[in-house]
Amino acid sequence: MIITRYITREILRPFALICGVLLLLMVSYSALVLLADAESNLVPGDLLVVLIISKTIAAFELFLPLALYITLLLGLGKLYSEQEISALQASGMSVFGLMKSLMPLIVSITILTAVVAIFVRPWAYDLRYSAKFQAQQTYDFEHLEEGYFYENKDSGQVYFVRGIDANNDIKQDIFIYQPKDEASQIIYAEEGFTKEGLDKLSPIMVFKNGSAYQLTKSDADTLIDFNKFTIEPKNKQIAPPSFKRKAAPTQYLASSIDKNEQAEFQWRVTSAFKALLLALIAILLAKTSPRQGRFGKLILGILFFFFIHASSLVMKAWMEQGVLSPMPGMWSVVIILLVFTAVLSKRYN
Repeated sequence: MIITRYITREILRPFALICGVLLLLMVSYSALVLLADAESNLVPGDLLVVLIISKTIAAFELFLPLALYITLLLGLGKLYSEQEISALQASGMSVFGLMKSLMPLIVSITILTAVVAIFVRPWAYDLRYSAKFQAQQTYDFEHLEEGYFYENKDSGQVYFVRGIDANNDIKQDIFIYQPKDEASQIIYAEEGFTKEGLDKLSPIMVFKNGSAYQLTKSDADTLIDFNKFTIEPKNKQIAPPSFKRKAAPTQYLASSIDKNEQAEFQWRVTSAFKALLLALIAILLAKTSPRQGRFGKLILGILFFFFIHASSLVMKAWMEQGVLSPMPGMWSVVIILLVFTAVLSKRYN
């Protein structure tokens, strides 16, 4: 019992640290990707936070097995290099006894991975799609920056501002393109600014000294020169997000016969099995000699982890394309890991 607590503690502490590092990297990466997009300047800050958090939560399906795998390689590699494992083996503990000692921790993280993959990940994707839809509906036009073309890919609207008067936030030489079903509208004005609408929610854009073009399919185009012109920026409603299988409940996917939805279902249910087997493989791979040090097999082990992850992505794509049948489908990766675990285990018989 004392040995089990000691080994678990040696693994659990770096596991929490590695999870924290992966979390920080994911949040930083997601924030940089979003903020590097000029279009994100028009998205309210609270929705940007939701987009970043939801993307990070969904990534925990990969973070947890990866953190456990790296921790086992590092932690046991340290114990091997300091010959503490050798001392335990001399007292009668085999590598399978080591597995038994670590099994409560491994099973706990495996169950957590299953919960994330089956329930939390779909919820996070649903949150992400909803936040993205809200962001497209609530662009903050006061934050237009000069010299950028802003395109709303869903509504087709395009905005461009040549300059901005920072003192009173007046846009100079502003261009707007708004497509409609029967006619498209193009507006150019020397100046433009926003003011609060009657509902105090939707801002109204006010333009001065410019021209408005209405282009129709029947060639009945209209040109208007104006001194002052106001429009609602959300002239075209964006359709709510359609069905997304990544956000679909797992119960629904389980009964689906669609190949894409079957691939998504198998991706979720095999995540926990892959996490468990990869953890056992990490224990078997962690054995190093004092000369190799604690990092002796870390690079090789990480390459193997991402090879398995890439193989899973390929299997999923093949299922979606109909190249790979649902059985064995993505269970092929689990079978490969089982065979590899059995082969490694023979070294210790």
